[in-house]
Amino acid sequence: MEQPVIMKKGIDRYPPGSYCQVLVLAYPIVLTMLSQTLMWLADTMMVGRIGVAQLGAVGIGGMMTWTFFAFFNGLMSSTNTFVAQDYGAKQYGDIGKMVWHFIYIAAASYVVLLILAFASDHLLKLISLSAETAEYSSAYMRIRLYSGIGVFVSFTLAGFFRGIGNTITPMWIAIISNILNVVANYLLIFGKLGLPRLEVTGAALATAISSMLSAVLYLIVYLSEKYNKPYFTRAFYRLEIAQIRRIFRVGLPMGIQFFLDTASFTVFLAFIADMGKKMGSEVPLAASNAAMTLMSTTFMPLIGASIATTTLVGQFIGAKQLEHARKSGYTAIKLGCFYAMLVVVNYFVFPRQLISLISKDPEVINLGARILMLAGIFLISDGFGICSNGALRGAGDTRFIMIIGLSYAWFLFLPLAYFLGYTLKGGVIGAWIGATIYIIIYGITVFLRFHGGKWESIKI
Repeated sequence: MEQPVIMKKGIDRYPPGSYCQVLVLAYPIVLTMLSQTLMWLADTMMVGRIGVAQLGAVGIGGMMTWTFFAFFNGLMSSTNTFVAQDYGAKQYGDIGKMVWHFIYIAAASYVVLLILAFASDHLLKLISLSAETAEYSSAYMRIRLYSGIGVFVSFTLAGFFRGIGNTITPMWIAIISNILNVVANYLLIFGKLGLPRLEVTGAALATAISSMLSAVLYLIVYLSEKYNKPYFTRAFYRLEIAQIRRIFRVGLPMGIQFFLDTASFTVFLAFIADMGKKMGSEVPLAASNAAMTLMSTTFMPLIGASIATTTLVGQFIGAKQLEHARKSGYTAIKLGCFYAMLVVVNYFVFPRQLISLISKDPEVINLGARILMLAGIFLISDGFGICSNGALRGAGDTRFIMIIGLSYAWFLFLPLAYFLGYTLKGGVIGAWIGATIYIIIYGITVFLRFHGGKWESIKI
């Protein structure tokens, strides 16, 4: 196909790799992530008002759901890398073909997900949950898994828009769908406006409806004439094995890494749930869920900066401007560290006040505040680690990330959490100390990989 001409605009107006360029690209992603996490926070706060068991159930159910989603979402998120490099190389006509191959994979992945969903109840039985918590978790998971196609399509098309440097469209779609989610949560959880009071089931339904709306909005914009003309988004593309191989070569390690990372935290939460069951209390799981929800809220701007870095590094590599790719990575890392330091102050000064936003239970507040202070210890490392990770993904250096993610999560994090929590009888705090050590070491390792520069010679 003839390559269309794309006019310079947006981030191209700023010096390559500058703070302005990173921030202009990152701030809509940050707002997107913030709207997502505020939705999760509102969801958790509403469920937390129902009871401790329900709060713990949504936490473990949500983590289990994302464990199922993680592999496919990791695979689909590599859309950003391919689109960004094609965009930087001015191969605009190839972008539509690549994105449609990702959509084909998304559809096939959903079929696999539905098959895996039948195993969800059996997996929950492996976790030491109370009968009440297990029942709530099962209901929550089933509904979330059935809406997986919306999540997969949204991940894929968000990667397309971000890869071409358009972070505004995903922002508005996220804000619209998340507003719907919060309203639907309120109506369905508490049974307002004549609707039935569905509690945990209502929370799952609201999120499922929001996910499907997001996918529909993405498809409408993606297929519009504005994007069809330069990128041929409406063209019919036959399935090409060569394209699938390229996607799996880069995306498969990302999918495995996403899955193993999420699965490791699911096992970690299973440790916490087991500790609580032995104590005859739902507090450990509820407190950990509350703390992790707040961490997600504050970490998401870092994820936004990481995604912006993936785009910039990918575009500059495609344009064969390695010095600008390197500079973009370091700029994002500096911004990530600065932001993390601001958050750390709040974690240490206001931990109880932050946890009390989610739960009013005094025991949950006391334990959750201690966990949040531990998060303050590892947050700086997470700041430069997450941004370094984004830079490596933009270069296609996903195999290294997978190997490190696998080895550190399963041979350092979980054994250390078990040893400190069970063997040394450190309990919940001991297990979270293990998580703290793991995150610090992981962040340092990923930064050193970026600093070493081996990613500069990778071809996708």
